[in-house]
Amino acid sequence: MEQLDSNVDSKATRKARLTQYRKNAGRWQFHAVARNEDGKPNPERIVIAGKQVNWHSPGAKFYLDWFDPVSGKRIREIAGIAPREAKDAWTRKSKILSGEIEQDEPTQPQLDNRTIDDAIERFLVEVKATKGGSTLEAYQRDLRWFRNHCSKRYVSRLTRDDAMALFAAGREQQLNQKTINRRVIVMLNAMRGAGASIELRKGDWPKTIEKKIEIYPPEELKKFFAACSNDERLLFRTFLFTGFRFQEIMTLTWPDINFKDGTASVTPKSHPKFTPKSYEERSVPLPRKLIASLAARQKKSKSLLVFPAPPHPKRPGYGGKGPDRHMLELCKKIAFRAGLNCGRCIGQYTIKKSKTKKEIRAYCCKTEPRCHNWNLHRWRHSFATQMLQSGLDIRSLQLLLGHKNLSTTEKYLKSLRLGDLRDKVEKSLLAAFA
Repeated sequence: MEQLDSNVDSKATRKARLTQYRKNAGRWQFHAVARNEDGKPNPERIVIAGKQVNWHSPGAKFYLDWFDPVSGKRIREIAGIAPREAKDAWTRKSKILSGEIEQDEPTQPQLDNRTIDDAIERFLVEVKATKGGSTLEAYQRDLRWFRNHCSKRYVSRLTRDDAMALFAAGREQQLNQKTINRRVIVMLNAMRGAGASIELRKGDWPKTIEKKIEIYPPEELKKFFAACSNDERLLFRTFLFTGFRFQEIMTLTWPDINFKDGTASVTPKSHPKFTPKSYEERSVPLPRKLIASLAARQKKSKSLLVFPAPPHPKRPGYGGKGPDRHMLELCKKIAFRAGLNCGRCIGQYTIKKSKTKKEIRAYCCKTEPRCHNWNLHRWRHSFATQMLQSGLDIRSLQLLLGHKNLSTTEKYLKSLRLGDLRDKVEKSLLAAFA
């Protein structure tokens, strides 16, 4: 970002300068907006290296900067992403600086003039300052989706109808109802924070179906582990006995393993970059056999990571140090190898043959390792359910899983109660008529 010069004459202090922040030759820089013969800026043309170019550039935004005689500093604020917005913002700011009009809040745009894009940018800046990277990425995706389905320009024009249109759009795309509701919530938080008055009525929120907790039964686990190599067996035993999430296993390092106490911990890391969910560190006790197996692995390991990416058979130098991002694919391959696929999963996937040509292929999990029943989060469900069945109380399980709210942990009680009900049904008088 260029340095702003505060050494300006008194005449310049009454003017606002319009620039565009855009990417040029691989670098993001501020570039001056061209001027018409009357001296007013023309946001449709940008001056780069002495030549005028078209204003349109992916991700580019217009900015205003001016000298504030009170603070003695240059001030900069966003002026929009389109030439019309930028020109209007420059005209208004110029009149304020010249004294033609007054502004109650000089550094904040009025609600009637605040664009949705500006509100989204400000909201994401706040999210970046207070939330983790994965949350920021999720909010960015949700707000891009909202923007693709909303043609309005100003925050003040948003109403309940726009929220209801998002519910309808999500259903047309056959999105999961929980996903739709989350995206609408993110939109409401961003727009209400910018001053929008969007009030939903009772009954507007579509109800969601609470999915049943699915686990890997003991007979499937025996077949799965029998089809594993030694390294594969250790990896998925760690999934099973820690209840860790995928990223927590992927970034697990040797300092996280306390061989003396027999625990594995989730901790923040700078390399590989990782922040625990809800910003909470936690430790989970491990069986002695698993601790012994990890100790034997550490003696042979040359990586800080417990489970780094394995060496590639065709790419020399690949693997051995960085995080392994293909654990899900490995899980499905082992399940297929063990004959555990359900045989009912069908779908399509894209093969990139080149930058211009792509091929769509159909699959069935009878013949390919793509069964939806085998996923990494199900190992976590299996851990939680087994801990409850072993007599662990719900509060302790909450600590082991790293849940912020107890209500999230309590969903595992349903599967436990279902098991108790099954035993009572078998012992009931009705069982004789089965």
